[in-house]
Amino acid sequence: MRRPPHGRRPPVPRRPPAPAPRSRSSRATLASIDVTGAEFGAFRRLMHSRFGIVLPDDAENFLRSRLLGYIGQSGHASIAELIRDARSEGRDELLGEVVEQLSTNHSYFYREPAHFEFLQATVLPELERRLSRGGRGDIRIWSAAAAAGEEAYTIAMAMRSFFGPRYDNLDAGVLATDIAARSLRRGAIGEFKADAFRHLPEAWRSRFLEPAGGDMYRVVKAVRDDVMFRWLNLVEPLDRLKGGFHLIFCRNVMIYFDDATREKLVRELERLLAPGGYLFIGHTDNPDHSRQYLDQVRPAIFRKRGTA
Repeated sequence: MRRPPHGRRPPVPRRPPAPAPRSRSSRATLASIDVTGAEFGAFRRLMHSRFGIVLPDDAENFLRSRLLGYIGQSGHASIAELIRDARSEGRDELLGEVVEQLSTNHSYFYREPAHFEFLQATVLPELERRLSRGGRGDIRIWSAAAAAGEEAYTIAMAMRSFFGPRYDNLDAGVLATDIAARSLRRGAIGEFKADAFRHLPEAWRSRFLEPAGGDMYRVVKAVRDDVMFRWLNLVEPLDRLKGGFHLIFCRNVMIYFDDATREKLVRELERLLAPGGYLFIGHTDNPDHSRQYLDQVRPAIFRKRGTA
């Protein structure tokens, strides 16, 4: 198929050299190293201003539980040192990795099946009818908090399964964005543990996966080529996106935002949707602003007013 219609495929950031492993005795002393209230307060303000993430005032224990294990990989002697480094100028990738550790980054293929059932039963047939009426042959879909691409690849599999051989004649694909550069690198490789595919339909597993050694499977190249991975911060201006999306997945990310940030994001997503386009949010996401700016058609499924 053609390259996804979202612009030139950007290079995925390279992985930095892995730090030397820390000794067990060194790791054992980490639990006694604390973060001061002032350091935590500064970090908390940074998370909100840069990424919209709200850490409550009493989240120090949560911070320790998420970062104690990570500092053994990052090469930092303490959480305080990690936070100071992540806040430094030019350390955006490290800061993104810290954000990844703090967020619930557990994803898998075919998550929340009702969304993919609606995609195949309603959204794709509507797009097919539009194409049959002589509409443009492009299908624009955005996975806005893509992690390592589990969601985006599932969308691409759904499209290939629905359209069959006709899919290769479409200018279709999925834009997959996230703030976690490490997850984006993993997604571009397309290799996952077998457990990530446990909910994927058997027919799709047989058609779209190939063994990658051990307990790993690789998404086949045709599907990997359907997805374009790109770093994007959802709380920054989204003007560089072309818009006109027929479907946006923005699931399980707004739970980290305060109300004002959620409203601003939903307004932007509504603007970027094509008339009649759909927005899927997570079932744990607050739906109030989605209901305000879009029409709700199912739980966690909304539609922009207008005709597709």
